[in-house]
Amino acid sequence: MTTIAFDLDDTLYDRTQPLRQALLEIDEAKSLPFHKFLNVFQQNSDIAFEKVKDHIWTLEESHIFRIRNTLHQLGIDISLSKAQNFQDQYKKNQQQIEPFPCILEILDFLQTKNIQTIIITNGPSTSQRNKINNLGLHKYFTPEQIIVSEEEDIAKPDIGIFRLAESRFKLDRTKTWFIGDSYVNDIVGAANAGWNTIWFNRNYKIKNEKTNLLKTKTVFSALELKDYLFDMFKNQ
Repeated sequence: MTTIAFDLDDTLYDRTQPLRQALLEIDEAKSLPFHKFLNVFQQNSDIAFEKVKDHIWTLEESHIFRIRNTLHQLGIDISLSKAQNFQDQYKKNQQQIEPFPCILEILDFLQTKNIQTIIITNGPSTSQRNKINNLGLHKYFTPEQIIVSEEEDIAKPDIGIFRLAESRFKLDRTKTWFIGDSYVNDIVGAANAGWNTIWFNRNYKIKNEKTNLLKTKTVFSALELKDYLFDMFKNQ
């Protein structure tokens, strides 16, 4: 059976929108260029994710760390209460997220073609599953069709999470595609597992020099992704 596996954050929706809105709640940070903030915030998010995954920090501790450390590195120090207010607003904003344009059309199309669809996402179980519900994606994916790293104690790009999906969903690697925005976590991870890959490079990221030789299809928008999938499976 043909299978399309999706990443969640920044693949099916724009993760930066609720983040951008939450940052406006911090007066001292309003003048920061968002792209500069985002780069540092993502680095600290990656550090925090590993600490939680290794059971060193609680999820709440990781949330406070990533915003306080990010702003500290950018020359702004905020109190613990301001960091908590930021996190509360960020969580509230995540309840109003929407899929990228064309995503629901893509999912409808794949259903008509009897193509199996699954999600493999890194992150906390409650947070990731809430996002899926807030996006209305529970209409397309049952809870069993979603693999969340925290629930399995393994995360992308570890090949083990892809092998888990193969076993759980009876995947044929030659007929399985992974679509994601992170070149290392999604594309390198899936390619190392022997899967086909589609890099959803909406932000025009640069490939890591060490992994530049990987063969992958690259698209730069949800519309381009839709056109590519519709053409690839039009005769199926």
